[in-house]
Amino acid sequence: MTPPAIRDLFLSLGRDPAFQELAGRLTRGRTSRVSLSGLTTTAKAAYLALLWQALERPIVVVADGNKQAETLTELTVAFAGLLDSGRDAAPPQLIPALDVLPSQRLSPHSEISAQRATGLWRLANGRAGITIAPIASALLRTVPAESYRQLALTLRVEEEVPLDDVVAHLLAIGYERREPVEMTGEFSIRGGILDIYPAESAKPVRIELFGDQIESIRRFDVETQRSVLRIPEVTILPLLEFPKSLALLRQLRQKLDGRGEIPSSDEAFPGWELLIPLVQPRSGSLFSLVSDPVVVIDEPEQTAAAAERFWKRLDEAESASPLVPAEAVFFRWGELRSHIEGKAEVELREVDFLVAGAVVDEPLHIATRPSMSFQGNIPLAVKECRGLVEHGYRVALFAPTLGEIERLADILREYSVPYQLAVQTTDAASSHLAERGYFGSGDANTLLVKGRVRRGVVFPGRSIAIVGFDDLFESASAIERPAPQSRHLAAFSTGSADVAVGDYVVHNIHGVGRFLGVRELAQNGQGGDFMLLEYSGDAKLYVPLARMDLIQKF
Repeated sequence: MTPPAIRDLFLSLGRDPAFQELAGRLTRGRTSRVSLSGLTTTAKAAYLALLWQALERPIVVVADGNKQAETLTELTVAFAGLLDSGRDAAPPQLIPALDVLPSQRLSPHSEISAQRATGLWRLANGRAGITIAPIASALLRTVPAESYRQLALTLRVEEEVPLDDVVAHLLAIGYERREPVEMTGEFSIRGGILDIYPAESAKPVRIELFGDQIESIRRFDVETQRSVLRIPEVTILPLLEFPKSLALLRQLRQKLDGRGEIPSSDEAFPGWELLIPLVQPRSGSLFSLVSDPVVVIDEPEQTAAAAERFWKRLDEAESASPLVPAEAVFFRWGELRSHIEGKAEVELREVDFLVAGAVVDEPLHIATRPSMSFQGNIPLAVKECRGLVEHGYRVALFAPTLGEIERLADILREYSVPYQLAVQTTDAASSHLAERGYFGSGDANTLLVKGRVRRGVVFPGRSIAIVGFDDLFESASAIERPAPQSRHLAAFSTGSADVAVGDYVVHNIHGVGRFLGVRELAQNGQGGDFMLLEYSGDAKLYVPLARMDLIQKF
């Protein structure tokens, strides 16, 4: 349940006249095109969550690159979780860009493939309230929604299903047979027992069959192999957005007959996923997978420029004689724009900027500014919070864990700053926190909120200030980010197209080096593309493109 103080905070943001006008236009004219400016990234995420709550329509957001898309997703997940509308929809989701290009003849990273497959399945089934994608992901052509709806497999107790059909489906959506099952994406068969470790599941499931009838489904512990919970059904989410079959692979080989680069065996080969348009042309987009969406373009000018840079890379790669033309795999920006026509569209900008001749309803504006960055200077942070409260502001201090909430509570007590704890009721189990429910008074205007909000924002028109955890403390002392589930694997190849030969980049382990370009090398009998970095003393480092998560621009 949403804490009352947080509910009131967001209700106040939602009462902003410009936001009310935005929601009204989109409700009255379901194909409106509206421009909303003045919003920082954190403010954009807050209003995306509010917009989804107000409209009850799916929202598809397009950002200029992976970094912005990831940041928006993290923030929107935090704010949507606090709003807790109770609707049957998954949290805001990211559909990442592929980390390879057709000309590279490599398969996408498995984590990226799994995240995309699950995201597209949710989108096609209407289970995603907010979907966020970088431009390189939005440009990727799609198949009809019905194809994505068939990716997942739902098994129910007392249902009859041929085991051979289940195994064929598991193999088609990327699962591998292993004994015993230990990791996500594995399954095993022992007599009438089928073990599966589904994607996004905390534990694997054990399905017992009598003939073709499912007698029971239980979650079990990998270490002890003991059942821990009986469940009535389980949905096996896909790991591949492109179902793999022997017939499809044979079609591709026949289409590419005479091209020596393709192995003659029936096994999947590197890069087969991006060759599918040769035998199954694609004409759909993300926007065609969902009914009556609101399309949000974040910083339209930057996003259009990013699309042009991406296509410049694709055009340059055409000289390598790719097996499939880029136009068969990706839209150009103008083509993608045509898929938005006739749909409700919102353009989000931090700074007022309208293109001459653009057909847009009267632009709207909500004034916001970034919150101060205190870099660990607690006395300054306390002084700023007090000053804001004295001027009638409500101040929300965000921290990602209960431990950090306790830390902030102790700091505010030490400085005699009145506060109230605004966490989900299920999070208040900590006795230490329960003793610190509020300090000074129950209606204090300084709130402690659990949520992964790194950078804050000030809403002068609503007298509300949000302070992020990274605003309060040095980044080095901030809590560690969660394990990167394909967070940065695509960052270089699709989101950092502005990295040029001669630029300096930072390797997470080896430090700053100079980028000399991409080289094709043979490794373990197979060819692959590597990023070449030069260090002092003419030392060279070759980084495989699959490990671009280790690299960022200096």
